[in-house]
Amino acid sequence: MVPSKGDPYQKVEKLSSSLLVMRELEQLVTKKHLDYENLPLLNDFLVNHPSVLLRDTSLSNKYKGYAYNCLAELLKFLKTHSVLEVLGSCKTEFVELLQDARSFAFDKDWFDGIERRTLFPDLQVSQDVLKNLSVSKQQVTKDVEVLRLKIEDLKHQLTSSEAVLENIIQQETALSAPIGY
Repeated sequence: MVPSKGDPYQKVEKLSSSLLVMRELEQLVTKKHLDYENLPLLNDFLVNHPSVLLRDTSLSNKYKGYAYNCLAELLKFLKTHSVLEVLGSCKTEFVELLQDARSFAFDKDWFDGIERRTLFPDLQVSQDVLKNLSVSKQQVTKDVEVLRLKIEDLKHQLTSSEAVLENIIQQETALSAPIGY
């Protein structure tokens, strides 16, 4: 029996979902409610996270456009910023983007998950912890550099000692050889 490469029903369902998402987003772009540059990002995201789609069909296209543009801004931020940046200098920007996107009728569970993963509410990461990590990194970096220098010095000493040993062996060989006539 030949192994199956995924459930054909799931493939058809995903393709169908992808086409529906793309069609809705393209309509919003055509009506100038959604920025064209957000189209690929939103399409990829919404196909992989269909629960985040706006489900209310009574919403106006203008509302949907605002909502999806806002979601796209949050997604761009998430693609370009690290947790350390969010815990530091970019926290306010992240919180504002998240709050803006939450104000629309999206799936709140997805936003809750992003917030938990990004802000670690149950792990209080203090500035002291981040500072200690930075100090430790600097110290270990210095230690590594010192060890590299020592290794280079030892390699040089080894090469020099091997040359001296080779010279001694040659002299010993010359003195141990028969005198001959």
